[in-house]
Amino acid sequence: MALATSRMTVARPQGFHVPVTRRLAVCVRAEKTPVVGKAVLVEKIAKEASLTKAQATQAFDAVFGAVQEAVSSGQKVTVLGFGTFETRNRAGRTGRNPRTGETIEIPASAAPAFRPSAGFKEMVNGKAAPAKPKAEAPKPVALKPAAAAPKPAAPRPAAPAPPPPAARKAAPPPPKGRR
Repeated sequence: MALATSRMTVARPQGFHVPVTRRLAVCVRAEKTPVVGKAVLVEKIAKEASLTKAQATQAFDAVFGAVQEAVSSGQKVTVLGFGTFETRNRAGRTGRNPRTGETIEIPASAAPAFRPSAGFKEMVNGKAAPAKPKAEAPKPVALKPAAAAPKPAAPRPAAPAPPPPAARKAAPPPPKGRR
């Protein structure tokens, strides 16, 4: 879709009209999506796990540092219910410089990649409810002294043992047939 930059103008509150360039038109059309940064995640970790912000930051850095180390050494990191972090190798190839048209060699490289799990994809698409945090384990309740302990289940009778080898009957020899 081509932009007619000479005919488009943007009205400003002071009444000035500014011609719209291609760059400005792209910036105006871009929708802002909310971004969750490290600080927000650290706050959420601190709140959910009852940690201080310093402890939550340390835990956050430790987890993502371990993921970075493993992926950079060529290992896969799989988090059940979330996804897999891995390294994808790209082969070297020939390409073209778009300005000059000359052919250039693009070297082989490795890039980190993330593959989300099926459950994570469903959650993003609104097909599955987000996982609820596990409820706290109930506190053990002390038994009253008057309460009787439950009786253990009755033992099952043991299966009869196989007879010893000497007590087994020997099989008769196979009959001899005519030839």
